[in-house]
Amino acid sequence: MKNQTTLNSKIDKISRKKFLKGVSLILLIPLFRIWQVTVDRKKEETSSQSHEITIRSNLPDGVHFFGNVILIKSGTAMNLFSSKCTHLGCQINKAENDRLICPCHGSEYDFYGKPMKGPAVNPLTKIDFTSVNANQETVLRF
Repeated sequence: MKNQTTLNSKIDKISRKKFLKGVSLILLIPLFRIWQVTVDRKKEETSSQSHEITIRSNLPDGVHFFGNVILIKSGTAMNLFSSKCTHLGCQINKAENDRLICPCHGSEYDFYGKPMKGPAVNPLTKIDFTSVNANQETVLRF
């Protein structure tokens, strides 16, 4: 009976605040692990994916949209950018007056990916690629 009384007195001494802190920490551990697994999985998917675009060798100079990427060609020089606007992630699919224009909020970028009009403040993500010429076509791998 004395042991029971001692246990009850120890339980009574734990404040509600300490109890809630302890429970919160216990609940955060599995949530952190779930978040960690999700982030790791996304990194693996991104790093293991390889993409390629096949274009005609006589593709005219200018801006060309290929889904998630924008190809800007000038002579033999080519730049590849993500078509994802750096403001809220909308897909850029329009070029006008030497600018790439986001359809969602009107951000504008020059052909080097630099923001020229907000709300976006960060440049477009430049994508490194390799090119292979074969049979009147050029394959861009990134």
